[in-house]
Amino acid sequence: MKKSICIIIALICASVLVLSLTSCGETTEKKETASVSETVSEKAESSETKAESTASSKSDSSKAEASADNKLVGSWEYESGGFTYTFNDDKTGVYDVAGQKMNFTYEADGSTLSILYDGNTAPMELEYELSGDTLNVKDSTGSDTIYKRK
Repeated sequence: MKKSICIIIALICASVLVLSLTSCGETTEKKETASVSETVSEKAESSETKAESTASSKSDSSKAEASADNKLVGSWEYESGGFTYTFNDDKTGVYDVAGQKMNFTYEADGSTLSILYDGNTAPMELEYELSGDTLNVKDSTGSDTIYKRK
């Protein structure tokens, strides 16, 4: 009986977490759109030399992004159990909430993890930190959520 109650409470908490994080994703989409518009304007005004420098920078950034993504590949279980992120090589993944699985795509740049769950229109932007077999994700309130590599 106690085990059933714990599972129900865990499912309710997971649902609240997912809904709160989903609602936060909408504001990041507006920020990203503004940021993209600014970037396009800056590029239009730049000279050919600056464009070449930007292309080189993007190449370095892509390498760093690929490296950050590769470090995430694998399964990560929430410190207290019940929740597991699985990141695949092809930038897809599954979030398992006590047996209920949600598919997503992701990108990582070393400090920001962008997760777009199937059916959502805006990705969640989360700060994260990798240290060995520990993945620390800051939730929408800025609290640390610790996952251990499985």
